Amino acid sequence: MMQTRYKAIALFLITLFLLPPLISEAQGYATEITPTSGRQVEIEWIVKKAPSSPFQLFFSEGGFWNSTNNSRMFFTMINITEDVMGELIIGNATVTANDTMIARDLVLGVWGLTEWWPGLIIETDSTSIEDLNETAYAAAARVSGNYQNGTMVSYYDNVTAGEAQYSCIVFEYVQDPTGYSVPQETYLAYSLETGILIKANTSYSFGTPYLLELEYSGYRVWTSWGVLDYALMAGIVILLAGVVIVIQRRMKK
Repeated sequence: MMQTRYKAIALFLITLFLLPPLISEAQGYATEITPTSGRQVEIEWIVKKAPSSPFQLFFSEGGFWNSTNNSRMFFTMINITEDVMGELIIGNATVTANDTMIARDLVLGVWGLTEWWPGLIIETDSTSIEDLNETAYAAAARVSGNYQNGTMVSYYDNVTAGEAQYSCIVFEYVQDPTGYSVPQETYLAYSLETGILIKANTSYSFGTPYLLELEYSGYRVWTSWGVLDYALMAGIVILLAGVVIVIQRRMKK
């Protein structure tokens, strides 16, 4: 009976120490794609269409990138704090940056008076979806000073990528005519289950035409244990053992 009680105490303490970090890291992102210590998630897309000229990864500080039609793009999620941090590989460029900076560089959003950059992965809880939707419409609002004003629509739809179909929230944006450039047109579809960008088609021209079309291919989970991971686990085990011993001694008194 006493041994069973000690095991229950130990199990409770393990849960108490390990569960909160996992919850805090997940935030509103889908659990299956949330990176943790010793676990990284690599997402892959097909670059269906790429710009014919090099473009700069200015905000993510990755230099100029140049890709080809039907090549591959990868984003390895490293961690999640206020934003998703990861390594992007597209064409000849590799850069580590957060999802918002990457979204700006690849034009996966709208640079309105209210900025809207959903990027490669979105949070999937209902509150985050509502906020994302509201921000999308605000970014395209026809108000004074908003040079990205235009038409924004959002809706739920089943979107096919490869041989699979995904339940998505879809955003379609068309910038109003400017008179000095080709207006931006952007289509973005995100999985409601994982938050991953399933399809994207975004274009504009400000002298040099830009066109990027992406289609989701899949994701892989990489797990590894480094020296720090083993040291952390050993420390937790020693700490828990000490706590259990203290509890045992107090229960004997």
